[in-house]
Amino acid sequence: MKKEIRTIFYFFVSILFGIMVHPSVAAIDFIADYDTQYAISPSGTAIVTQNITLTNKQSNMYPKQFMIPIVGNQIRNVIAYDGKGVITPTISQHDGKTDITVVFNEKVIGIDSKLKFSIRYENSGVAQKLGNVWEVHIPGVAEDPATGEYVLSLQTPASFPPLAYIMPQPLPGVRWTKQQLLNNDITAAYGEYQNFTVDLTYNMENTTSEAGIYQITLPGDTAYQSVSITEISPKPKETTRDEDGNWIASYKLDANQKSDVHVKLVVKTYIKAKKIEPETTEKLQKYLQPQRFWETTDTKIINLAKQYKTPRDIYNFVVNTFTYRPITSDTPSTRKGALGALANPKDSVCTEFTDLFIAIARAAGIPAREIVGYGFTTDNKLKNLLINADVLHTWPEYYDTAKSKWIPVDPTWANTTGGINYFDILDFNHIAFVVHGVSSELPYPAGSYKEGAIPQKNVIVKLADTTKVVTKESFGISFNIPTTVLSGKTLSGSIQIENTGATTVDAVTVTTHGSPYPFSVVKNAQTIPPFGLISIPVSIPVTNIFARGTGTIEVLVNGNNATFTYTIKPMYPLFLFIGSLGLACIVSLWLLLRKK
Repeated sequence: MKKEIRTIFYFFVSILFGIMVHPSVAAIDFIADYDTQYAISPSGTAIVTQNITLTNKQSNMYPKQFMIPIVGNQIRNVIAYDGKGVITPTISQHDGKTDITVVFNEKVIGIDSKLKFSIRYENSGVAQKLGNVWEVHIPGVAEDPATGEYVLSLQTPASFPPLAYIMPQPLPGVRWTKQQLLNNDITAAYGEYQNFTVDLTYNMENTTSEAGIYQITLPGDTAYQSVSITEISPKPKETTRDEDGNWIASYKLDANQKSDVHVKLVVKTYIKAKKIEPETTEKLQKYLQPQRFWETTDTKIINLAKQYKTPRDIYNFVVNTFTYRPITSDTPSTRKGALGALANPKDSVCTEFTDLFIAIARAAGIPAREIVGYGFTTDNKLKNLLINADVLHTWPEYYDTAKSKWIPVDPTWANTTGGINYFDILDFNHIAFVVHGVSSELPYPAGSYKEGAIPQKNVIVKLADTTKVVTKESFGISFNIPTTVLSGKTLSGSIQIENTGATTVDAVTVTTHGSPYPFSVVKNAQTIPPFGLISIPVSIPVTNIFARGTGTIEVLVNGNNATFTYTIKPMYPLFLFIGSLGLACIVSLWLLLRKK
């Protein structure tokens, strides 16, 4: 995201004798009304037309020239004209700004006299295409007594994808007024989803003299993203979900063994949350508890929670309290927690913004949690400064009980971008790697599994216009059951259902049926992450001691079926054998006694 300095329109004026007047003096001598039109072309270039009216508030002065400073140096093809014809503008670019200066052909004298003129230019820095999404950003208007009415309109081409969000909400005709734009940028996005390819490396090492199970956290599905695993090497022993919904992959490492796990993902992000099951009251209570770094029982936090009682109030307080300090290799960051952040507000990174929001929210009775992930940006000022290392991003979520869903916000980027609204809408560029709710520290996210002291790049995230996403469900069904059972005994074992596909399956229905001896288990709406397992215990009593033949167990998993056949061996041959053996022993004993 960009740290924008809002466009400030001001002008220099001259008295009749051509003596220059300081802008602060000119501000009370002339009023400028603006009709600003942004028309975005299919290529993304904005054609900006500003129709400006200067109203003279003094009888002995007239405006001689006018200058507009515009943030950015992507301004081209500037033309201007007033009532007497074309004006040749002077263009100056420096320090990331473009100054457009016009000297008027007309001299309009007299109180309340009006000078109308227009400036038109192309700006290729307003709209940019990122993957599947077009993003539009127009700076707002600063407070200036010389600015009268200000109206801005926006037109986008029919080739743009559907509108995802636009803030602030425009008036009919996609128009905004001065009041809406005062210290408030326009941000909009056009698209339904964003695609990213994510390459991850996890460095694992067992430094003990015994074999053990080691775990990593794979980025998983959330309400705002869908994840497809396109490659993972080596494959995990199994994958489970923890209380926060994280995907935990388990590996067995031998004594003193090292193992690097390489994972490639396709992540699809959304603005509108997917429909998920509401959190239970019991679960929400866990998101109100104090944790290390979230000191909800401290007096300072409690007092802040009494003062800032809503998520928006907490967000605004955090945004306005901290000063962001970029992370560099020379100044690494140590997590301070909410109280530590309050003690040193001018030395803060995203974890401080997040921890304070969560601590105050929980103390105020608002369930909150932390998302650790990756914030994709094309702005070098906000990109990771450690080129060969991984600087992850964190942001908080709060639970809206009325809407029964988690709402992500980003007070850090609101601060670093100079006030872009990351409360009402996040964006397509936040990728969640791990959710911290039950614990403020565990599990560890991708990017924190490192080997050696030299920083290395273990997280690579790229935009993708189109990606191959494997969505077909695939299951492996295996039977850990003896193939033979004696009549009169019980057949015991288990059935393993593994998700061998690339994505989480949220609605798995498992149905089992046994014949001729009844066995029936039904599991509805089960959720299995990739390489995750469902284990069904099997216990089938074969009560008839004279039974013989075969039995079957049929398993149906979302249309995939498998059959297991077992052999039933009757018990009476064993009885005959034991009886014969006993009889032989008796006869042998009788014969032995008779000889004596």
